[in-house]
Amino acid sequence: MRRLIPSIGKSRQPSEATPKQQRRLPQVKLFVSAIVLIAATITTGYGVAERDQLTRDLVRLSGEMGVNLRYIQVTGRSHTPTEMLVAATDIKLGQPLLGIPLADVHRNLTQIGWIESAIVERLMPSTIKITITERIPLALLQTRNGHELIDRTGTIIEGADPTEFSHLTVVAGTGAAANASLILDVLKTEPELFAEVWAVTYQSGRRWDVHLRNGIDIRLPETDPSTAWARLAVVDHKKKIIGRDLAVIDLRVPEQLIVEPNIPVRGEGQNT
Repeated sequence: MRRLIPSIGKSRQPSEATPKQQRRLPQVKLFVSAIVLIAATITTGYGVAERDQLTRDLVRLSGEMGVNLRYIQVTGRSHTPTEMLVAATDIKLGQPLLGIPLADVHRNLTQIGWIESAIVERLMPSTIKITITERIPLALLQTRNGHELIDRTGTIIEGADPTEFSHLTVVAGTGAAANASLILDVLKTEPELFAEVWAVTYQSGRRWDVHLRNGIDIRLPETDPSTAWARLAVVDHKKKIIGRDLAVIDLRVPEQLIVEPNIPVRGEGQNT
């Protein structure tokens, strides 16, 4: 038996059944229905060992009747590596369909960092259908060990390669991950300004500093940062303020915009 998942990444529809398979399908469905009914009727009077043995016998008989895995359909995959899905499902083409533990497959899938949720279904007589919902990358969280990719909830996406998402905003500071989606939603309301943002820092768990690509730091207020950000956009549209040689633009005082010039630090002179 080959251990593989055909065409992972795109849902693959089973091919049309041959006339022989079409004639056999009703027989297979009738057989499966019969063994399920038998199992439900007689297992109540059996001990654990007897029930387990009966289950194995019924699964084996269903396989002999042709109820085996032939197709695996996967939908919703974008970032999850194929090899992770293969390892997590741990199922093989050709094995009895009724013997596949759906709960185990589901548990293993949801332990993959990229996967937020999953639905695993058994479609008679030969298909396992897997529908996954992946986490959506939001930002790069700055940690002691480097950058980690996070989603909107602030959850670190385990197994993701941060270098593949270098275009995302860097967030830093204690509590930044859990609050990043709120401030990024605010910043994105002014697309021209947001295009100049490379990082944000959560200060004292209360407010944000925004760091522009040209080195300017923008200090947002704790209360109503969206209004302050919109006001900066209006000023910049008129006076091109973020293109000036500034170190800081302070928006923490309502209705005011305080700037600090970018004054180079002079080095100590040498004795001559």
